[in-house]
Amino acid sequence: MQKQNIRAVILAGGNSSRMGSPKELLKWRKGTFLTELVKEVTQAGMPCLIISNHPERLPAEFIEQEQVTVTVDRVASAGPVSGLVTAFRACPEDMLLVLSCDLPFMDREQLDRLIGYASSLTDWDVVAAQAGDRVHPLCAVYHRRTQSLWEHALQSGELRLMATLDKLRLLTTPDGLLDNWAVFNANTPEEYQIAMDEEKKRKTGEH
Repeated sequence: MQKQNIRAVILAGGNSSRMGSPKELLKWRKGTFLTELVKEVTQAGMPCLIISNHPERLPAEFIEQEQVTVTVDRVASAGPVSGLVTAFRACPEDMLLVLSCDLPFMDREQLDRLIGYASSLTDWDVVAAQAGDRVHPLCAVYHRRTQSLWEHALQSGELRLMATLDKLRLLTTPDGLLDNWAVFNANTPEEYQIAMDEEKKRKTGEH
């Protein structure tokens, strides 16, 4: 899979109801969850599409980067199914690396591993990260041939991501390919604190 035929898509259009504040704007390292993830994506050599229902929240110097574009979700509050439809309509690439905005430890090395693994496979529609027994469909590579199913799901009101994934050839990464922390989601204030504690440990060399 050549990098020029894949685009990263960061889903930042959710309501962040469990967090209580916009997850993409949470302070992280030198910026926010979103700005740091975009940095890793672009440094991995990929253009990036951000799907946000509130682009006015994003700093102008951030969204005006050459490799970064921003669009609003076509159907607000319809979850990742609408995000996928929006992404496929907006992007010309055959493959989309779809990432949720709440992956604070995702980095370019992990992205390269996931993309490299997908490129080694045949007969797949979606290649998702897996850590332990949990599959992460919002840390996954989606092929354009799946677009029609996402369009149908959105049109019919089937907004459960797994309901459509069950109809597709979904492959997952093998144990050990990705760092478990790379797919750690910070969905709640408690998980955000866990991420902050882990980051502090890394900085102080406690690991």
